[in-house]
Amino acid sequence: MIDTHSRELGIEFGDLETKLREQTYPIETEDLLEQCGEDTVELQNGSETLREMLGLLPEETYESVEETREAIFNAVDSKAIGRRYYSDRTPPANGERREDAQLSF
Repeated sequence: MIDTHSRELGIEFGDLETKLREQTYPIETEDLLEQCGEDTVELQNGSETLREMLGLLPEETYESVEETREAIFNAVDSKAIGRRYYSDRTPPANGERREDAQLSF
């Protein structure tokens, strides 16, 4: 049984995971969006529909559910990540202000 309530790379697929696995592959973007386009994934800071993620990309043929998931990971908005530009190991990124003391080892 697939765990449809697990977060992976900032994305909670929920019921979309099951729908993606039920599709017949290969599948064109247009057909995939017709079947699942209004389904949403939950992100760290909001949610997005499959149509919002894949609808603006060029027409594609997905050969498998894994390839479809990879396209979703690549197309997801920055809402899937926590704090943008965050790193606790490097100097502040452009646009980031940190007031913490810098430690040297």
